[in-house]
Amino acid sequence: MLSVVGISDKDILNTLSLEIFGENFEGGVGYVLYESGRAIGIARLTVAPEKSVIHCIGILPLYRNSGYGDFFTRSILNVLSSVSEHITINYRGDYFLQFGFINSEQGMTIKSSNIVFPHKCGN
Repeated sequence: MLSVVGISDKDILNTLSLEIFGENFEGGVGYVLYESGRAIGIARLTVAPEKSVIHCIGILPLYRNSGYGDFFTRSILNVLSSVSEHITINYRGDYFLQFGFINSEQGMTIKSSNIVFPHKCGN
């Protein structure tokens, strides 16, 4: 079972961040993806009504290429699109183009009302 939880446990946040990004977690609260009780992914966000920012989002190497990252990203985008007018990603990645993000000076951006969630099955 997959779940996304906001946590402030620095041990968990630092362990995940070090394994995924090679550095300690910055900030007080991180969003963690759990698979059957095991922490397998982490996201660092700034959430605000006007604009939310995705600073980083990643999955442990062992769990990559299994759809977990896509689930985690879609879950984060779904929540952010319901609480913020705009979403910015602090880096660029072709993956985010499918949701309607456009490249900007800061990375990538979208107005929340313009976000799309394409089906992976092609229908």
